[in-house]
Amino acid sequence: MNFRHLQPDQLPEIKQINVNGKRHYKTPSGNFISITTLLASETPPGILEWREAVGDDVADYVMRKAGDRGTKVHDIIELYLSNKPLDDLSITYGVLASGLFNLMIPALDRIDNIRILEKGLYSERLGVAGRTDCIAEFDGKLSTIDFKTTSKKRDEINENYLIQATFYSLAWEERTGQKIDQIVIITGAEDGQMSVEIDEPSKYVEKLERLVEKYKKTLTS
Repeated sequence: MNFRHLQPDQLPEIKQINVNGKRHYKTPSGNFISITTLLASETPPGILEWREAVGDDVADYVMRKAGDRGTKVHDIIELYLSNKPLDDLSITYGVLASGLFNLMIPALDRIDNIRILEKGLYSERLGVAGRTDCIAEFDGKLSTIDFKTTSKKRDEINENYLIQATFYSLAWEERTGQKIDQIVIITGAEDGQMSVEIDEPSKYVEKLERLVEKYKKTLTS
């Protein structure tokens, strides 16, 4: 499949920096907290219980493996959506990453008219920044699209994923004037299942804004 790419107006480059031990981005409007760092303070209770049960050493090891798996799958997806050759995937990225990518292809093929891939965005209104996986059309609707990997498919999606995608939707509209119609989370699981979660960003704006206000209060306390 050959994906079409539509070039948006030039978006400012933003650079990841460290401020007081926390990830920020240097933007033309100032240094803004990373959306992933902001959401880290809202870890779901289930993950906290799991970490307590297995211990920090085991939890950290599992998280490192998950991070490596996710990075490799993201790299393959970026090549695929950029219409670049996919040679020797299992050798270059490993059997697991290449297998998860193959699992996700049916959902990836619903993407077209790509605006940006792995690009930094920021919101001056919120004072938050981050790097989005993809802004493109999914089933013909302009969408913020995130790619996730997991060990097994869960009954409920992590709400932080939806809040994060909502942020990218707001930041894109603020930077370009284009309204995002939907947020899409494509997940490949090691148990052989692939899922596509489609939702409306408007449902999570209030939660995002509350999270930002909570963070800003810590800066003044």
